[in-house]
Order: sequence, then structure tokens, then C-alpha cells
Amino acid sequence: MSKQTLAVLQDKLQEQLDDFPGLLKIPVEVKPLTTVEAIGDPGKWDYPLLRESEVLIQASFRTGLGQAFTGVPRAFNGTLEDVFKLDLNEIGNRAILVAAINAVLREHGLIEKTIHCRDNEPVECGQQIAAQLHRQYGRVQVGIAGYQPAFIKAFTDLFGEKNLNVTDLSAKSIGTIFSGVEIWDGMTRTGQLIAESDLILVTGSVLINDTAEPFLAALKAGKPLYFYGTTITGPAYLLNLPHICLLGH
Repeated sequence: MSKQTLAVLQDKLQEQLDDFPGLLKIPVEVKPLTTVEAIGDPGKWDYPLLRESEVLIQASFRTGLGQAFTGVPRAFNGTLEDVFKLDLNEIGNRAILVAAINAVLREHGLIEKTIHCRDNEPVECGQQIAAQLHRQYGRVQVGIAGYQPAFIKAFTDLFGEKNLNVTDLSAKSIGTIFSGVEIWDGMTRTGQLIAESDLILVTGSVLINDTAEPFLAALKAGKPLYFYGTTITGPAYLLNLPHICLLGH
């Protein structure tokens, strides 16, 4: 997602909070989570968190908690106003902003599911999402942006290996085969993923790594598309984006 879109998120958050004066001076604390804190015990699944290619950060705003995935985790202590002054050219700062947005909106009861699911819940979530979309769309060609092994397994089980394409940005994933599906390079094959898919699932991490624009354009063009996960819960609310997250907390 471009820095301009992130700035729009700031503006829309401030609009939401116009009825709550003084909130810009409220403290925001952000900390990176350990894998156990973030996801518990997921068993055999090789999630990016366990590969240490991404880290989950958590923002606290009063009693509200919000999280975001990032490859550049940073701690932060300041006010909400300080968050809005961060340089969004830096990936770590984008993650802090998104986590803070999730925490603030959660604190005010505007959203739920800002905390990542744990233990075996990612597997259950993938199965439930795959089943829901299979009922809705039938056995169509699906594209998934973001390596999420439980999702890939659930979708190959229902849609078939030949009906699934997956992209990722991590060198640890690109070119590997999981559940019969080769993981494509998201930097070079996102266009192909979009063009060849009847239905697309996009990780909320695209907000942080500045790769959301092709998917937003596809959505605007009418392609059935859902952003998934807790990272994008708050931004999806503010921007009215289709969002799917069944077992987040």
C-alpha cells in the first residue's frame, strides 16, 4: 500500500475519533512478540513467524490491543500524535502505524479480531475460510498472496492443486513446493497471479511492505478479492475493503 494510502488511513482514523478529544495525547506502546506470545504452539506448521521471516508486533492503546506483521519489527513508546508523525518511508514505522490503528479502533469498539489466532486455530481458520469460499464460488481458480501453509493445504484439499497459485516475497519460500503448489515470486509474478485467478486472497502484510496497489486495482476492476488476517482488520474497516478473518481474537 502506498504511503499516500497510509496517510489516508491516518486521516480516516482522526475522523473516527473526532468525538473523542484528547486522544492524540494518549500513550501508545508497541513491542515485538516472541513466537510463543504471537502464535502459541502451532505444531508442525512452518509459518513465517517460525521461520523468523516475519515478526508480529503488538500495540497497546489504553486497553485496546492491535497487531501487525512485519519483517522490520521495532519497539515504540510515545503518543498517538507521535505515531502520526512517523516517517512512512520506513517499513518498521508503517507496521507501528497499522498496529496502532488496530489498537485504537479496538479500544473504541469499532472492530474486533485484532489479535492473531493461536495454536491449532490457524489450521481451523484456513479450513473454514476454504469451505466458505468453496460454497460461495465453487471450484474456481484461486490465488493466494502470502505463504500461509495451513491455508494452502486447506485450499488444495477443496479446490485441487491445479486450481491454486501462491506468491510470496520471502526467499525462503519462493521456488519451494508445498502441498503440490510451487510458491511464486511475488515481486515478478503478482500480475500473473491476478490475471489467472477467479478469486484472490491477499495477506494483510501488503499494507506494510508497500505491495497492495496491484490488488487494490484488481479489486476496483471487479475481481473477487479478500484481504485476510488481523493485520488489516482496522485498515479494512477504515477503507471499506473486503476482509476475512474467522478465528482472530
